Amino acid sequence: MIATGDPEVLTGARVSATAAKLIETAEVLPLPEVLREQYVKVSSSTPRSPLPAGEYADALVPQSFPEVPFPRIESVNVPFWVDVFIPYGTKAGLYQGSLELRLASGDVREMSYRVTVWGIDLPVVPALRSSIALSWRRVAEIHGFDRDADYPTPELQALLNEYTNLLAQHRLSVNELRGTYPDAKTGVLDPEAAEKELRRHLLHQHASTISLPLGPEWPFADPLGRDRMAAQRYAAEWVKLLDHFHCAERGYVLMTNLDEPNDGKGYAAVREWGTFFNEVEAKYDVRLPLLITEQPTPDDPSWGTLVGAADIWVPHFSAVFEDMEASSGKRDIARRIAAGDEVWTYAALVQMSDAWEVANQRPDVLKEAHPPVWCTDYPPMNFRILPWLLMRHGITGLAYWDVVHFEKGVDPWTDAGSFQGFDGSIFNGDGFFIYPATKDRHGSNQPVASIRLKWLRDSMEDYDYLSLLAAAKGRDVALAQSAGFAEGFGSWHDDAVALHAARREIAALLSEPREVILPAVQIKSSTSAKTP
Repeated sequence: MIATGDPEVLTGARVSATAAKLIETAEVLPLPEVLREQYVKVSSSTPRSPLPAGEYADALVPQSFPEVPFPRIESVNVPFWVDVFIPYGTKAGLYQGSLELRLASGDVREMSYRVTVWGIDLPVVPALRSSIALSWRRVAEIHGFDRDADYPTPELQALLNEYTNLLAQHRLSVNELRGTYPDAKTGVLDPEAAEKELRRHLLHQHASTISLPLGPEWPFADPLGRDRMAAQRYAAEWVKLLDHFHCAERGYVLMTNLDEPNDGKGYAAVREWGTFFNEVEAKYDVRLPLLITEQPTPDDPSWGTLVGAADIWVPHFSAVFEDMEASSGKRDIARRIAAGDEVWTYAALVQMSDAWEVANQRPDVLKEAHPPVWCTDYPPMNFRILPWLLMRHGITGLAYWDVVHFEKGVDPWTDAGSFQGFDGSIFNGDGFFIYPATKDRHGSNQPVASIRLKWLRDSMEDYDYLSLLAAAKGRDVALAQSAGFAEGFGSWHDDAVALHAARREIAALLSEPREVILPAVQIKSSTSAKTP
């Protein structure tokens, strides 16, 4: 909802919403959440951005937060974001509610809104797996806590939970949980405390994955050498906690020292750790797949291979295009999937492969049909198109490097320039999807979602829709829904109308009678069927 008018008139405006009711019945949806959209400035455009510098609505703040003064111009836009939540099992049909804009003068404007609820439920656990990096020490630093402390205070731990919960509410999973760490001084795991935190994350918040907390020198000084047996016992003990509540398949391991290996030494380190975790799996009969942010095909064959060491391959968007869509691609991603490995993918900066650049004559501006870019001044379709591309290649997960990164001296509430490259280039919003509200500035310490985080939530739901349809009617039927607007990382269109139409069509297909969607459970007659 956008209020437009004189800035003096709109100062102090508030929006409220009534719960939507199913027309002609007593069914009612939960009360919507109404947030105020706050602008952030793009002063220097992200490289090759098709959008201009200027003010972008991005932070979604509670209306209780202090207002940012409006510019002194004749007319302003004051946008509000309305989130309507549909509980599982909600009766299908058309629901209607109302929105009220109340001005500081007391004047009121009203409008109605309608929500169509389909006769389907999305999976409780997201179908697309994810690993979203978030450092507890970084959160501590941003909010004025001691980042060098061995343990978070109860207040900080509660705040960390708010961050991980916010990600889970948007169907994204944080990579690690501070509450599952071993003792900072002894390295001993508290199984009861760790399991409690894992249950909260995986069962209560329905997160799709969680990584073993382990570093190259923490909590063991020499895990590959003299501490090898102790480190392997710890890894097995930790992952076995997931088996206590039937979530063993959601565990994996991500080590920051193995991120983006880019030479022979880096590849050798991955193989060494791959052997370590293969031994853990063999000795203790557990599953602990190693995630590596790399494509299956090495840039230099002399580095050797990571096959047998990596279990979850995570190439950059551009590397997926290079391998699976370019005419020169080796199609090794498909081979690793066929061999039983998982392949996820990740976004970072503005990176186009050489093959893409040559095929597209190295354009100065990236408009569409390129590996998506997750920056504030790139069109929303860059965030929404991904799931429609992933299913085409059998890619089942997503990783991202940070959600609270911003450069020293940058105020992320006013300056979108969160990341600066070595050459001085600015990548607006890269590594930054959650705004950190602080007591001094906003009245409380809490994470605040961005509009871009909402787009990622919608994207995760798109993948859920596609997965449900693929399970019900076959993968070919699911892929057919995106024909014409999303056919590859190098072949998609910035066509929101087509995307929304495809999503509605999937909902309609899934809302058909159950015996049509799932014939395997259809009971043909009362005489031939037996109770299982």
